[in-house]
Amino acid sequence: MGVHFFDMEDVSNYEKLREDAQKFYIGTRPVHSPALGELVHFTAEGFNHVIFKGPRSERERSSQILRFKLLPIAIRLTELSSFLRHIRNTK
Repeated sequence: MGVHFFDMEDVSNYEKLREDAQKFYIGTRPVHSPALGELVHFTAEGFNHVIFKGPRSERERSSQILRFKLLPIAIRLTELSSFLRHIRNTK
């Protein structure tokens, strides 16, 4: 997909990766979701779902970094997906 919004090669600098991912996410314009039939806004509250599993339960750093990498794809899929399927994985 060729979108490079921050350097993911150096994963040792977690704080910088997180800051860059957050700037990218919050700076993303609202997109229309055909599946939801409305605009989706990319807010600080939404970005917290990338970082946390629930209240005060932070995801593992490796999981966060993977999610940072997938943000451009997830946003694009939000624009393109015409149906919604709810799958909940409980472990």
